[in-house]
Amino acid sequence: MTKKAFIKDLSIRTGLPKKETSHIVDELTDLVIETLRRGGEVGLGIGKFKLKQRSAREGVNPATGERIQIGPKVVPLFKPNKKFKSAVLE
Repeated sequence: MTKKAFIKDLSIRTGLPKKETSHIVDELTDLVIETLRRGGEVGLGIGKFKLKQRSAREGVNPATGERIQIGPKVVPLFKPNKKFKSAVLE
């Protein structure tokens, strides 16, 4: 589902105009990003957005087959809760 389709469906479900729904979706996205940048977590009814530290590791350059070192980094992660997982997999 594209963002445009999501906004359209959400607008229909809530009865709000598309422009207002689009603004809400954009603000929600911005709020999640800002919270994660500050090192926080965002819990929603379907799961939690948080940052995860990945350790350094050894990888392989697919073009040359050469072994390379991949440094540690922080990545955003969404961890769905049990209720969400079971509802999706029913």
